[in-house]
Amino acid sequence: MKSPEILRETAEVLKETEERIKKLSSLSPKKKQRALEKIREARENFLKLAEEVVIDNEELANFFLKRATKLKNSTTDKAIEKLGEGEYMKDVEAMLRYSRAAPYDFAGELKHLNRAHKAYVWGMVSYFAVTAFLPTAFKITSLILVIPILLSLLSMKRRGYMGFLLAMSSIPIPMITGAIAARVYLEVLLSPEGIQEAAEGLGVSTTVATAVAGLMLVLGVASVLLLGYAAYMLYKHRHAFL
Repeated sequence: MKSPEILRETAEVLKETEERIKKLSSLSPKKKQRALEKIREARENFLKLAEEVVIDNEELANFFLKRATKLKNSTTDKAIEKLGEGEYMKDVEAMLRYSRAAPYDFAGELKHLNRAHKAYVWGMVSYFAVTAFLPTAFKITSLILVIPILLSLLSMKRRGYMGFLLAMSSIPIPMITGAIAARVYLEVLLSPEGIQEAAEGLGVSTTVATAVAGLMLVLGVASVLLLGYAAYMLYKHRHAFL
């Protein structure tokens, strides 16, 4: 595999970039320190990854090397004065983000993200199923959430950071709704009067009403557990998103 050697070369280029940053006078002391810390972490990330590669991706490794070389070449006072401190720091931040995301492409870490994605999908399916038997206000809320949830799914498939943000902001309401549904349907199951009212409201037998209440209880609990797990895993692996 060629990827490990290219990743080591990338780390070496970043080491040279660190030395150049130390000599800069065009960056404020605070920004120079931040740039050094970020480049140092990126270098260490690439060095560590070079020892853990299980998936050879020469094209992506070369992309990282080219970005590192470009950053090194722009690490001069003249280049930064022309580019601007803000743009230069954005390039430094991008290099760090690439180094943090790289294990998901080279070290097989993508499987963790796939689990989070599946939990998110099935948690949302459970949520929408639960709202079918809840009051109108819950149905309206679920309709409002359809677009951001769909956008989050599409973006997360491409590991877009916007998808991560949309997912994390979409999760709380479905989790709360799932908890409310679980409590309501548990009370219905524990009350003969509640089963009777549910049967009359649905126009079905008490047996069917009991089955529906039981299913909704399971789905309510499932939405809370699945979305809770998805939120935890997405946040834990947030660096996978770019």
